[in-house]
Amino acid sequence: MRRLASVLPLLMPSAVIAQTGEDARPRIIVSSAATIPSPPDRAVVSFSVHGEGTTSDEAVRAMVAKRDVIEKGLASISAGSDIRAAQMGIAEVRGRECNRNTYGNPRLSTGECAIIGYTADIQMEVRTAAVNEAGTMVSLAGRLGATNPRIDRFFLAEDKEIRRRGVAQALAEAKLQAEAIARASGVRLGGVLSVSNLNFNGPGPYDDIVVTAQHASAPPPPPPPPPVAVGLKPRAIETQVKVQVVYAIQP
Repeated sequence: MRRLASVLPLLMPSAVIAQTGEDARPRIIVSSAATIPSPPDRAVVSFSVHGEGTTSDEAVRAMVAKRDVIEKGLASISAGSDIRAAQMGIAEVRGRECNRNTYGNPRLSTGECAIIGYTADIQMEVRTAAVNEAGTMVSLAGRLGATNPRIDRFFLAEDKEIRRRGVAQALAEAKLQAEAIARASGVRLGGVLSVSNLNFNGPGPYDDIVVTAQHASAPPPPPPPPPVAVGLKPRAIETQVKVQVVYAIQP
């Protein structure tokens, strides 16, 4: 399936072209675009993992243990997923009274501002080919204790062949339009003088299909039931190609 944008014909008078110092040969210029929808074959799921403890080591150990459980669960859905860490941080926790101090002032770790614990947080990103299971992965990550699990985007791992098809379709449409313009103008269409690739508008870095899930505690033994299946079918990725073709007019 394709959608072709309207073609913009333009007959260039030789007298006008000559005044600009450009090629004075009569010509027909047409612009054409082709859009090819394709189902995405990759999804990006992201989530955060939170850990707490009275020491920084305890907070990190809690975070790592929770992360390992989540990663193991996600691997049961998509074993070939690429799971990477994006950011990690450790924060000191002080009492409520310390938070009433003016923002930005230095604080000693004594008295009301004594450190009472630590938090550790890590941002994770999962790239998977299990596109239709991405929603189920979000659901399971939320059950296993992930914070704000979500689908960030869908995309195509490779779109070169799709772009080539788009160029071919756009050029074919441009020729049809140039022939129609030539017939209506009473001139004979000549050969191609030049072809310009105006732009490639492929899948963007972000897709606005987003699924979120709230934080949920992992259920106690016996083993939890299967994750809630979302049955997600993402929308197509639209790859757009635009070309401009300049045809000669035969004398």
